[in-house]
Amino acid sequence: MEMQVKEASVIVEDKLMTVKEAAEFINESPGVLRNWLRELKSLIPIVIGENGYRYFHQDGLQMLVQVKEMRNAKQMSLKQIEDELTNPPITSHSSENDATEKILYDLESLKKDLELQKNFNQVLVQQIKKQQEQMDIQITKIQEQQAYIAKLEYTSQQALLEEEYRNVIKQQKQKRTNFLRFLSYR
Repeated sequence: MEMQVKEASVIVEDKLMTVKEAAEFINESPGVLRNWLRELKSLIPIVIGENGYRYFHQDGLQMLVQVKEMRNAKQMSLKQIEDELTNPPITSHSSENDATEKILYDLESLKKDLELQKNFNQVLVQQIKKQQEQMDIQITKIQEQQAYIAKLEYTSQQALLEEEYRNVIKQQKQKRTNFLRFLSYR
């Protein structure tokens, strides 16, 4: 295994390796490498060329060799490999202080996250209150417009009724006038 890594440094110093070349180098198929890249994309360093192809430097090849060893020798799934590479297990020679410091660091991190969430929630509540105020203003305007429309409709109905009343009065006057003319001719 170490021999392959040493060879990789010699090869990679001169040029970048394509997926196919890297697959041949670690004795895997290009499809397997592409799957590893898809599943472990943040862990395997690559260089993307102008043509969109993926290339490997020495550190990328070393990671591929490590992934292959974990896959084959330790029979680990890609998820297990990802977990182990992102969160290496605490070694037995680490002291309680290291564990305590990690816990304190994690707690501080959680505290900062909670503070950020609290600030975000306060800003969100303020925004919701502003939106509610705007909605209340809009509702008031709509109610005022509805009242104005109702007044216009009432005024319009009143005008129609008055017009109709005038027409009825006019007709009655006309009938009375006609009746009086009729009587006066006799």
